[in-house]
Amino acid sequence: MATLSLANVITVTLLSALSGIANANTSILALITHEVPVDSGYGDYGIYYDSASVSTDFGSNSVTYELAEMIFSQSPNILSGGGYLVIIPLKQSAAATAATILGNSAVDLTKLTATDYHIKAAVDGGSATEITIGELDLTNLATAESSLNAYALETAGLAFSLTGELGAASITLSSLTTGASSAITLSDSASGTDIAKKLGISEKTATGAAAGVERVKDAILRTYGSIDYFGIILSEKQTDTNLLEIAATMQTLDKMLVVGSNLSADFTSDTGVFTKITSKSYTHTRCLYHSVSADDALQFAAGYSGRGFCINFDGTNTVHTMHLKDITGLDEDTGLTQTLLTKAKNNGVDCYASLGSAGGSVQKVFTSGANGWFDYIYTSLAFKLRVITAGFNALATTNTKLPQTEEGMNSLKKAYREVCTQFVSNGTFAPGTWNSSTTFGKPEDHIRNISDVGYFVYSDPIAGQSQAVRETRKAPSVYIAAKASGAIHSSDVTVYIEQ
Repeated sequence: MATLSLANVITVTLLSALSGIANANTSILALITHEVPVDSGYGDYGIYYDSASVSTDFGSNSVTYELAEMIFSQSPNILSGGGYLVIIPLKQSAAATAATILGNSAVDLTKLTATDYHIKAAVDGGSATEITIGELDLTNLATAESSLNAYALETAGLAFSLTGELGAASITLSSLTTGASSAITLSDSASGTDIAKKLGISEKTATGAAAGVERVKDAILRTYGSIDYFGIILSEKQTDTNLLEIAATMQTLDKMLVVGSNLSADFTSDTGVFTKITSKSYTHTRCLYHSVSADDALQFAAGYSGRGFCINFDGTNTVHTMHLKDITGLDEDTGLTQTLLTKAKNNGVDCYASLGSAGGSVQKVFTSGANGWFDYIYTSLAFKLRVITAGFNALATTNTKLPQTEEGMNSLKKAYREVCTQFVSNGTFAPGTWNSSTTFGKPEDHIRNISDVGYFVYSDPIAGQSQAVRETRKAPSVYIAAKASGAIHSSDVTVYIEQ
């Protein structure tokens, strides 16, 4: 008699857990150096967990090694946050580059429904010209790019490039020429609807570079997709023009640049480069001042970064502020006066001050919030990157699917809430009073959640989606409100003494 399979009664399927992606490591620090490695076969970058290895590759008398020493001398430092140092040498014989402008953030092109788009640009040293683009074909990303590159735009010597998707496109505008004469300056359009404002590139400038030593901006764009890093420091001071262009590029990326200067003119006048960085709200660029020497200013940036980018966001009460922190190995700024400190505070520049009285003094970082507090910018970017990862993993690690229902949205929001909960645990957020007039969902729910747990996650109802949007399988918009825990940097005390 034949024996029949038990599968007639019971079937079992073994499913392995699907893998997601790891959280971005916000303790990885990149040092972009002008110095040439000892080994001609060094490659595009090197990874380091100690300064001794840097000495081997760049020499013990190199600026690169000195800055690496400052980074690893701090306690805690980037290793405490699970990070490491990436050293990126500038290419000594880079090809000529084109002037390139990047958008600040992804753009929902489906909302660009006007029929009279214009852009005003000066290209390659020419005069500012109104360029007619007209209506956009929003069938897909390719047609949108094609219609942005209207005949008049190409004739003017410009070209748009779009990546991503129609509802969240990354924008690049480039000159069609390369070299030092390649340049773009955008200004407000006086005709029609200004497309530059809609794309997040208004009033920006960019220049190209001749063949030769690579620019820092080009090194960042070259390595952006090939090696992970979050913080960036430089081995030499940049010209004002280059630094402003680097700062503009940094603002488009989820990264932070820390730069030092020994020149008070950089922030004591309206034309100073640090003043301009703050006035343009380039918050991803942190400016430091140490008057003693250019070397001390570079080492201040290195030590500050080694100490600053050390946060383990998976820990408890690990978030810190840089205010009144020590920088190991850095001497006090003997040229810092109260007048300079006040100017620095007003223009978003951090200093290394000697603070004390007749009983003694200590050297501490004195931070400014004029361009956003360092810790606020750092933790906000880290939170953004964690939310992106959590959303992706919620979609990528299900063996079936997240249904386009409220139940499916609850699963997605659960992933976002877990990130919020961790950022309460590490000290980024905390319960408090919601003081903004902006709320979503039921105002009482919004306010109560902020008061009770420090955050509120809400999504638009599934039932409110249009059929056209539903067919794209896009989730309804999700909104997250969170209360920053802040930090106490100073105190006023009133004393009453009665005899």
